[in-house]
This record gives sequence, C-alpha cells and structure tokens, in this order.
Amino acid sequence: MRAVVYEDVRTVGVREVPDARLEVDTDAVVRITASALCGSDLHMYDGRTGANPGLVLGHEPLGVIEQVGGAVQTVRPGMRVVIPTHLFCGTCAMCARGLSAACLRARVDGTGAAYGYAGMGPYRGALADLLRVPWADANCLPLPGPAR
Repeated sequence: MRAVVYEDVRTVGVREVPDARLEVDTDAVVRITASALCGSDLHMYDGRTGANPGLVLGHEPLGVIEQVGGAVQTVRPGMRVVIPTHLFCGTCAMCARGLSAACLRARVDGTGAAYGYAGMGPYRGALADLLRVPWADANCLPLPGPAR
C-alpha cells in the first residue's frame, strides 16, 4: 500500500509499505478516505521530535471499515468511521476514569499513544491507504450515512 513516510528533516515521500492487517481479534483495518495534517506533523517535518526515517505519518483519519477481528462488536465492514488521534483500550483503569489519553495498555513504555507520531508508540500513521486500528470498539466512532 502507499503511505506518506518521514525520510529526514523537511523530507517526506510517498512509499510502498506493507499493508495494514489485523494483528489481534480486537483490531479493525480501515480504508482511509481522509486524514488531517496538523501542527504536530510539522514538528516532525521540521526535525523537532526525533522522528525516525520510515515513520508513516498522519492522524485524525476518516475511513471505511474493511475488516474486523472476531472480538469486535460495535463496527463492521462497510461502516464509515472517524478515528481519534490518540489510541486507547477503553477498559484499563485510566480509560474507565475517562482519561483515555493516559491509557495504560496502548503504550507499554509510557502513557499516551498516537498514530504516526514520534515517541508515541509503534502505531503507523493514517496518511496511508489502510490503517490498523487497535481496540476498534473504542477507537472507531461510526459516522452516519453510507460508505462511498
């Protein structure tokens, strides 16, 4: 699949990377239809975050569910969804308290996890054809209307 990849300070490229795929039964794979660029992407682009070459950039995506794992209950293929910037499990102590940005499970080496952001976990970004969404029931928010 194609993705926008950080290459070096002020250098990005569109590259072929392995397709996003289900890794556990709570995942979904989403075909991305839109993904925002925001100021945090510029921090990486300008070299202020220590991004490593090969990082797939992008967060704040919208898309259509392509595939879901066997444990996913709230979304199904063909549904349009919006996906938050940060990842969270929805069930740990912090998520249960409404503090999903400090999820204890999304990043084992610290708190706070995000798609395609340096130092925020191993999650590829959404400036790509497909995105793996962990904990799809928590991270895929259904949108009204049919998929296009």
